[in-house]
Amino acid sequence: MLGEPSAEAAGRADRTGRALLGVHELSVAYAGAVQALRGVSLEVPERGILAVLGANGAGKTTLLRAVSGTLAGQGGAVTGGTIELEDRSLLGLDPARIARAGVVQVPEGRRVFSNLTVAENLRAGGLAARDKGARERARSWVHELFPILAERATQRAGLLSGGEQQMLAIGRALMAGPRVLLLDEPSLGLAPRVVEQIGEVVREINRQGVTVVLVEQNAAMALAVADRAVVLEVGRVSLAGSSRELADNPEVRDRYLGGGSEAAPRSRRAPARGEELVVDGVSVRFGGVAALSDVSFTVAPGSTHALIGPNGAGKSTCLNVLSGVYGASAGSVRYGGRELRGLRPHRVAALGVSRTFQNISLSPTATVLDNLLLARHRLMRAGFVSDGLRLPGARRERARHEDRVREIAALIGLEPALDRGVRTLSYGSRKRVELARALCAEPGLVLLDEPVAGMTREESAAMADGIAAARGELGISALVVEHDMAFVMGIADRVTVLDFGRRIADGTPADVQRDPEVRRAYLGGEA
Repeated sequence: MLGEPSAEAAGRADRTGRALLGVHELSVAYAGAVQALRGVSLEVPERGILAVLGANGAGKTTLLRAVSGTLAGQGGAVTGGTIELEDRSLLGLDPARIARAGVVQVPEGRRVFSNLTVAENLRAGGLAARDKGARERARSWVHELFPILAERATQRAGLLSGGEQQMLAIGRALMAGPRVLLLDEPSLGLAPRVVEQIGEVVREINRQGVTVVLVEQNAAMALAVADRAVVLEVGRVSLAGSSRELADNPEVRDRYLGGGSEAAPRSRRAPARGEELVVDGVSVRFGGVAALSDVSFTVAPGSTHALIGPNGAGKSTCLNVLSGVYGASAGSVRYGGRELRGLRPHRVAALGVSRTFQNISLSPTATVLDNLLLARHRLMRAGFVSDGLRLPGARRERARHEDRVREIAALIGLEPALDRGVRTLSYGSRKRVELARALCAEPGLVLLDEPVAGMTREESAAMADGIAAARGELGISALVVEHDMAFVMGIADRVTVLDFGRRIADGTPADVQRDPEVRRAYLGGEA
């Protein structure tokens, strides 16, 4: 449960003066029809921290996009109200001019330039700085906040852990010398130790004079660092006040500060369709960095196996090896007795291994149905040309595949959304679309990378139900990488724990929870 705000946080609102950023009666629509914000008003005092809370789909990210001028790229537009930085209107300005005015956003999902080095990412962020001297001062500050970025300056950003990528995304924004920093879900998909570090970094950035607007699903962290908070519901402000007041509000405590996801119900089991996955002595190196060292574990057919550990432990690297994205320097990966090591991703997929991604990779302009049908193309005899020309044979085949897609969508609770555009869905619904798309490829094994990161309790429970239903009805196996321990312990049959690229534990959820080495690595000490 959330502790009392610090004396510094409690008193900071009294020390801040006039509003630096003001939003008044703001309304936003997507595609000219879907109303995302309805008359939202809020003020952020200079040198203050405002937390914006709410369920996925409440309008939090839309609010940040409106302030940063990036709505148009997502098909959105301001339909009413004002946004002002001091006495200057930001409406109608392009994102570059807004950034030069001092308002800089760190988007959800980090969005670092994966193929550029850490130093090149920071240089890109500094393009909006006033002069070379300002860039050098900003770089020194970023390296002081995040020493790991100085150590890994020449490393490609795509090879950083999730926590390190989040640090880089924040550092890149700070290179522009912002007056107002907009942070969209900075704790998304991060381990508890890293979330605590990010919270302290937000406090330190604010202590240096930067005003912060913090959008967060992790309400405990957000209310612990912020002065004031607002709660959005269905595009409107439903609650507003000091962080202390909202932390003590029974409605907020029940909805946003409660426990984790409930365990998924154990549904009836279909015969296991998947094969056994055996990971044996796998090692991966990136230059001089050992990402995985002699990692071994087995996923039994029809089981749910969790792979957990702190950020940087090697979990996503392991999934990338299994799906053919990365090559291993040693060891073997056998699925149903077939060696996967050395196969390209499409060859691995053809053997019945499907996956989702930590950052959503759907087509936002297409409907849910079209996104799901995309996963069926490898199963179709008609090619893209025949399907595009709507030839009779292709139409009949497409109809058969549409029927199967609808069955899977109903299993995951998505059937009512099939004809909707993906970008009109809440974040939690989009994550379930990713799961459904992976299942539409008819896999025997599905690899799930952070399936409930950034979700509310209700959305996590819906995802757990979907995974349990898929496992029970389809007989598939699942390998799940996730930081939400309540979710993991509720759905997993077996858990493997990594730390610094090595396996430190493997066993039942109860065994792993009791392991002192796991508690030290994952939580930073004995609980």
